[in-house]
Amino acid sequence: MLLHHTKSHSFLTSSGMVSSASKALSFFRRSAVTQAQVQIPGPKAYPVIGSLPAILSDKDFDKQNIYRYFQKLFRTYGPIVKVEFPGQRPLVLIQRPEDVKAMYKLTEKNPVRGGMEALKKAKYSNPYFKMRGGIVVEDGTEWWRVRSKVQVPMMKQKNLCTYMREMEKITLDFIQKVSQHRDGEGEVTLDLLEELQSWALESVCFVSINQRVGSFDDKQDSNERLKEIRDVAVEYLDAIFTCETGSKLWKIYPTEQYSKLEKSLEFLRAVCDKVLHDTEKKLASRKDDLSHEDLNFMEHLLLSGEGLTHTDIVTFTMDIIPGATTTTSDNAAVILYLLAKNPDAQRKLQEELDSILGDGEGPISPKQLAQLSYTRAVLKEANRVMPPMFGPLRILQEDIQFREYALKKGWSVLFMNGLLGWEESVFPQAEKFIPERWLRSKPLGDIHPFTILPFSHGTRMCIGRRMAEQQIYILIARERLEDKGFLVRQTSFTCKLFHRFNLEWRHPDMVRDYKVTFRPRGPLKFTLLER
Repeated sequence: MLLHHTKSHSFLTSSGMVSSASKALSFFRRSAVTQAQVQIPGPKAYPVIGSLPAILSDKDFDKQNIYRYFQKLFRTYGPIVKVEFPGQRPLVLIQRPEDVKAMYKLTEKNPVRGGMEALKKAKYSNPYFKMRGGIVVEDGTEWWRVRSKVQVPMMKQKNLCTYMREMEKITLDFIQKVSQHRDGEGEVTLDLLEELQSWALESVCFVSINQRVGSFDDKQDSNERLKEIRDVAVEYLDAIFTCETGSKLWKIYPTEQYSKLEKSLEFLRAVCDKVLHDTEKKLASRKDDLSHEDLNFMEHLLLSGEGLTHTDIVTFTMDIIPGATTTTSDNAAVILYLLAKNPDAQRKLQEELDSILGDGEGPISPKQLAQLSYTRAVLKEANRVMPPMFGPLRILQEDIQFREYALKKGWSVLFMNGLLGWEESVFPQAEKFIPERWLRSKPLGDIHPFTILPFSHGTRMCIGRRMAEQQIYILIARERLEDKGFLVRQTSFTCKLFHRFNLEWRHPDMVRDYKVTFRPRGPLKFTLLER
C-alpha cells in the first residue's frame, strides 16, 4: 500500500540521502496555497467519466500510439495540461525541461510512483511474498528499505566491471549466431528482435542469478528452456500493460490477462527461488573461504548483512529479469536500426572504434569504454529520436503551487520530457539523427540536462541503468570471427561488430507500439555486409 505523507515528508532526508528543497523553488511550492489559482487547461472533464467523451471523439486518439494524442494536447493547451481518465486520479502532463527539473526537486523527498496495481495485487495475493511487493511496486519506506540496500551492488560501475568478460562472451556468441544465418544478399534470416531478447536475457540472468540459460546453445533442451523464459518475460510485461491501461475489471474478477500475469509471476518466482536456495547451499559449503571480490550479485546480497530476507532477494532478482530483458533489447534494436539508417554516423562510430580498440585483440577494458565519446553520443541521440518511454510518473503527497496552478495531493504528474526530443525549438534539426549534438563542442547549442532522461533521475532512477549501458556498449563494439568460420573461442576476441560489418536496413521504417515502454514491432531484418 502507498505510504501516507507525514508532516515532515522526508523519510529520505532523515537518512541523509536527499537535501531539502532549495529556496529557488519557492516559485513553485508553498506550504499553503492561499491565492486564487488559474485552472489547469485541458479537455473538458465530467464527474465519473472524466475526459472520456473528449478523448474518444478525438480522431488522433489511438491507445497503441497515445503519444500522438499527448502531443496534440500540448499543441492545443500549452506546456501544462490536465486530463482525467475514468476511474483514475487526475493526471497533469508537464513537458518543459525547467518544469521537469522543478517537479523532480519537489518530489525528491518521497518519490511516490504508484501504478503497477495489478502486479501489486498479484504479489500480495501470493503468500510467498508476505505482503511485500519489492521496489517495482512499493513506495515510501518499504521501497527505500530494499532500494537502499541493492542500489550500490547493482549500480556501482566497479561491481559491474566484474561481469564485463562474461557479458562480452555472451555478446560474441550472439553475433556469431546471427552472422551464420544470412542469405546470399547478407540479410540475417532470423528475427533480430527475438535474438536481441535472447542476448539481453542471457546477460541479465548471468548478472542477477549467476546463470547462463543457454540462449546460444545448440542443444534442444537449452533452446526450449530459453524460449520459455523469454516468452514468459514478454508475456509478463504485456499482461501488466493490459491490466494497467484497460478496463481494470481484474479488480473484480481474474481476467485472462490478470491470470497470465499471475502465472508468469509464479514461474519467475520459482526459477529465482530455486537459484537462491542453491546459492545459499554453495555459500554454506564454502564456509570461511569467501573473498569479497569473488562474490556474485546474489552472494553479495546474502552476505551483506543489510537485513534483506530470502524473499526480498528473490523478489528483486525476478523483477530484474523481464524488465531488463525487454527494455535493453528494445533499446539495442533502436540503436542498431538508427545506425543502419544513418551510414555517416555509422562510419564515424567505426572510426572511433578502430582508433580506440585497434585490431580488437583481447577483451574490452573499462578504460576503453570510458573513451568511447562518440558511441555515448550515439546512445543519447537514439534515446532522443526514439525514446524508450514518455517519462516517469509521480503521485503528489501534498498540495503544491506549481507556477500559477494549484496541484492537489493525490494527483498524478507525468513527466513527458521523452517527447521533447522531437521539438525543433529544443533540438535544432530535430528530424535528423545527429549524435554530434551531444559532444562537448555542442555544435548545435546547449542542451538542458532535463530534456532527455531515459532512465529517470534521482533516487528513483532505473536501477538497471549501468548494466543496460554496459551491455549495449559491448554489443556495438564487439564481434568474434575466426579465419575458417564462425567458431567459438573462449580466450581471444577479434574484430568489432562495426569494425567487421556495415549494417544496413532495407525495409519500411521501424514501427513501435506503446506497452509500458515503446516496443519495436517484429520481425526485424538487418543486413550485415563485410567492410
